[in-house]
Amino acid sequence: MRQFVLVSALSALLGSALQAAPARAAAPDAATAPAGVETADQVLIEAQRQSIGAPARADIGDEAAVRLSGTLVMLPPEYAAKLLTVLKRPVAADLQGLLLGAGGMQAPGLIRFVPAGFINANEALAWTPEDILFSLRASVERGNAERETQNRPLLEVRRWVQPPHYDPETHQLSWAALILPKDAPRGSGGDVTWHAIGFGRDGYVHLTIVANLEKAETVRRDTEAFLIGLSFRPGKAYGDVVPADPRAPGGLAAAMEIDSLGKDLGEGIDLEIDTMLPIAGGIVGLIGAVGFLIYRRQSRRRRVRPR
Repeated sequence: MRQFVLVSALSALLGSALQAAPARAAAPDAATAPAGVETADQVLIEAQRQSIGAPARADIGDEAAVRLSGTLVMLPPEYAAKLLTVLKRPVAADLQGLLLGAGGMQAPGLIRFVPAGFINANEALAWTPEDILFSLRASVERGNAERETQNRPLLEVRRWVQPPHYDPETHQLSWAALILPKDAPRGSGGDVTWHAIGFGRDGYVHLTIVANLEKAETVRRDTEAFLIGLSFRPGKAYGDVVPADPRAPGGLAAAMEIDSLGKDLGEGIDLEIDTMLPIAGGIVGLIGAVGFLIYRRQSRRRRVRPR
């Protein structure tokens, strides 16, 4: 059943993507494909064969693993990259796989391991959702200055869809915010990026899922199931850290893709909200769900609201 669901979803995805693409960009069929070039059908078959479904354990590089449950299915990094490539999408250097859950290909998840160094995730206990929302709004507003010079739409943070929740026992954090163009009418919906992070000794596992508001509960369950099944390898867990281990520049704020959590972090981290994190999907543009928040650090000090 798992294989049938996966193949059906991927077939629909690839079919719609190739139909939407210009004729010159369409993948060649098996009879005409140059030697060494994989066709869409071949990638589909590989994805079917290599997918890992519940109940099973899937590796996340050399750092962690996830015990899949329910409807969760994971494509390992090599095959996830091939799928994104055949869909003409960029592939993140730290890609560790694609996660499919109850939302199917309409809400796929991108799994990354960010080798940033150790982050004191317990700092999250010092901040309320209102504090973090203030900081996120300030970061997005700051990024609008550059967006305006490039004639790109200005953005604003409307509200939490899922307020940040941190579990100090598992060292896991999840959240989702509604970020829309400033000129979008009040009460508008849109695509939301859901974030789920598991912190380890050398960095963190970061799952992002993009879905519309109507799928909020479905995505929440998928991210929760992923975090429940996530564990780091011996010696790689949060509690294995030693004083000599490198610390992540920017700390928790950088992991949350915010310039700072209401306090000065020295040089600070300025964010660009326009770089899209490509994820296989089927509802927006060619492949649907597209990551909404990828940020880039730039040096710039900023004034912040006092605690």
